[in-house]
Amino acid sequence: MFNNKNETPPSNITAKSPSQLDTLLGKNTQLKGDIKFNGVLHLDGTINGSLLGSQPDDILTISETGMVEGKIDVANIIINGTVKGDITASGKIEVASKANIEGNVYYHNIEMEAGSKINGQLIYQDADKPKKIAKIESKKSK
Repeated sequence: MFNNKNETPPSNITAKSPSQLDTLLGKNTQLKGDIKFNGVLHLDGTINGSLLGSQPDDILTISETGMVEGKIDVANIIINGTVKGDITASGKIEVASKANIEGNVYYHNIEMEAGSKINGQLIYQDADKPKKIAKIESKKSK
């Protein structure tokens, strides 16, 4: 699963092919602000803001050098870098050995490799959970 040198998403995560990379943010890229995308986004740099995937087959990959400071809400996620914020995935999350997550992880299907770190809660979500999470978050902000 994660033991290969290739950082592209495995083909079994969704019907999308890893060769269909739509967006690449390089190692020396630092971006401030929220990003809404569809397709496949590969992150080697740093994002200070939220990431939102707009389609049910979107894929976000965060390499060892990648870092996100903000919320992530994407259907399918592969993490081998650093995330400081809550993560919501309606599809599958793959947490690689060098991943470091500081925040809650709302998941439907999760796979974790030895060595990965999550400092937060793992919260299973069924089909109705995203609606419940939105209600909880709106109450927190009031």
